[in-house]
Amino acid sequence: MSDEVQTPRAPSTRPRDAETLREGDALASTPSSGSGGGRDRVLGAMLRVASHEEQQINRRRMSIAYAIAAVLVPSFASIDFLFHAIDPSFPLEAILAIRLAVAPALFVAALRTRRPEITTKELERWVMLAPVMLTTAMALSVMATGMLDSPYVSGLLLVACGYPFVPQHYRRAIGTGVYATLVFPALYLAWAFAGGDRDAMLAPGALALLVTIAAIHGSGIVVLVLAAHWLWALRKEVFESRTIGRYRVQTRIGRGGMGEVWSAWDATLKRDVALKVLRTDQQDPVAVARFEREVRATTELTHPNTVRVYDFGATDDGISYYAMELLRGEPLSALSKREAPLPPARVVWIATQVARALAEAHARGIVHRDIKPENVFMTLAGDERDHAKVLDFGIARITSAAETGLTQTGVIGTPQYLAPELLLGDKATPRADVYALGVVTFQLLTGAFPFAAEDARALLLARMTLDPRDVRELVPELPEVLADVVRRALAREPSERYADGGALADALAGTGLLDGHRPERIEHA
Repeated sequence: MSDEVQTPRAPSTRPRDAETLREGDALASTPSSGSGGGRDRVLGAMLRVASHEEQQINRRRMSIAYAIAAVLVPSFASIDFLFHAIDPSFPLEAILAIRLAVAPALFVAALRTRRPEITTKELERWVMLAPVMLTTAMALSVMATGMLDSPYVSGLLLVACGYPFVPQHYRRAIGTGVYATLVFPALYLAWAFAGGDRDAMLAPGALALLVTIAAIHGSGIVVLVLAAHWLWALRKEVFESRTIGRYRVQTRIGRGGMGEVWSAWDATLKRDVALKVLRTDQQDPVAVARFEREVRATTELTHPNTVRVYDFGATDDGISYYAMELLRGEPLSALSKREAPLPPARVVWIATQVARALAEAHARGIVHRDIKPENVFMTLAGDERDHAKVLDFGIARITSAAETGLTQTGVIGTPQYLAPELLLGDKATPRADVYALGVVTFQLLTGAFPFAAEDARALLLARMTLDPRDVRELVPELPEVLADVVRRALAREPSERYADGGALADALAGTGLLDGHRPERIEHA
């Protein structure tokens, strides 16, 4: 696991129907920085590449800009025909050839930037390519239609109007701005020395006009680039100045069915926190009551392997929130993807921590209902790695009668980790969390799932009708005592599983694999 603080990543836009059946995506806890400089780096990175939402806004803007250009470029051919009708010497074929070369590229760009799954790097390439491609085409058109006397000289400035479409730091537009300013003068001077009428083209009056055209064009680009920069800076100020309670909001790092999680700065205690807020589009009494239930459920839990809650409240304008520790590290899903299968002792170490956290929740009548690697965060305990924190009690079920009406109903959770009885509509019990943790343990030990189904439908059917694969089928050298624990945790019948997290933790400890095991320590520079 990397010791570096990772910047927030934009969530995937891939359809998730086959991955989750809950009412929203799980909140993805992403590490942030613990220092002022680190906060600036995180915010700067977020503003450079934008959040996923901002990227989609920029993508739509670029798609519209390219679509407009793709329509205008061929549409101006009507003016070309008019000029040719007035003056038969007008180079109609050359201009139409330039338009024919550029229009398809603009059309392709408009289609590419329409795709929601476009990557940030590709979008940035299209942002840079737009002024380069259009000013080159316009400069060639000006060269072909009279150069300094061309009726299309003003079109050079029209192309520059595209800069404010995507707010960006001025440094990112300097290169294309300089190119857009100098491409026509460069072509003009190159032609003057290569084969044009040098004396006429380099006459003082012609050069003065060339400089004037370049100065006007360049000044326009400077103004428009600064406009794009000011929009970018304004967005930064909005992020930096937004406050909820005593917390200065910085960067959104997760979104779920009930709320959003932001990194924030606690101005009173001078520390970074993760701030969960109830989304404004869900401010109805039931949603608020569920949010408050989640706060109560989490604040009641004090186990060191459960994420800590520092504070909660509501603003005057009706935003409910609570602040919790901002974790440094990575989700267990990232660790599993990178390193699974893990050594048995390390798996037992991690699973036991999660089981003990669940044991406290189960003892207080709380069932998590969405145990999976994404909701287990791997951080540090002092200088020791592999310290697990259980996250996201957003869909937890509280078994007290008073809370029954507030618990979300239906099939809720992530299919690969759902206990069979939940698929039949039974209420979630601690044994459902045991099953989910059994799947996580199986996954860490083997790098695979207990069921090798090809799609969500086959997976759910197999879950209800078949027994899972034995873990020793995939890892024959696995100790039998640990394989027995996994088998029992994954039993199809709830009564055959461990009763709760505490029983599972005891069984894992009883394997003896923790004897002498110590997590790896980080090396300090």
